[in-house]
Amino acid sequence: MKKIVVLLTLCLSLAMVTNALPEEDKINIQMSWAFMNRFQPGSQQIGFPEGNVLQVGCLVKPAGSPITEVTVKNLDTGLVLTAPPVNVGKIWSGLYELNPLPPFDPTKHMGVWEIRVKDEKGNEATAKTHKLDMKGEMPYLEGLKASGNPNAPLISWSAPNEKDIPQGAGVRYRVRLLKDMNNQFYKSKIITDTTHQIPEGTIKSEDLSKIYVRVECQGWDKNDKEHPLPLDLQSQTFMTLKEALGKQ
Repeated sequence: MKKIVVLLTLCLSLAMVTNALPEEDKINIQMSWAFMNRFQPGSQQIGFPEGNVLQVGCLVKPAGSPITEVTVKNLDTGLVLTAPPVNVGKIWSGLYELNPLPPFDPTKHMGVWEIRVKDEKGNEATAKTHKLDMKGEMPYLEGLKASGNPNAPLISWSAPNEKDIPQGAGVRYRVRLLKDMNNQFYKSKIITDTTHQIPEGTIKSEDLSKIYVRVECQGWDKNDKEHPLPLDLQSQTFMTLKEALGKQ
């Protein structure tokens, strides 16, 4: 009986030590996602893939030691992939994502993904994504243009037709400015309007000819009220800023 009591006491003590990790040793997965992304023809010239690809990843704030491994597992199909650190410029830090992005395969990629992060000290953290299960594709956007001050333009576009939006998808947008895939220097918040004002000081005059405008058309699952990022589908519309300004 005494041995059982001692073992139980030891187990409880270990559990308390595990749960009482200091804040500096706790890995923080700030955000996780899994969605199908759609890139228009010509995207490869600035480093992106073309066609429909899978994006699974997370934003991580490490604990007291470097992250050594991030894996993603599809809980429905059992597929396990590695998500290395990805540097896309100033707009994100602590980004881990599949790289290169694999062509989307609904027989392997649909469902919930579990993100597992490990660091050099052996600390671990896990998070689950929204369930990727929406059928269809988000349309590319039409009418993309920039107007006003070239160094702080108003970016605008036309909302997609209702008939082109997959059933159950709520439409949202994000605007980005970049020179190529690895040099993205501005992102807006996720918005529902079809216009976005670029702040003063974001664009340098000497860079005008090198900048691309990228607008994401996002399809959020309207039936998922629990996950903070129920993004299922997305399309990417690109245009050089010079060309967009010529359409004002």
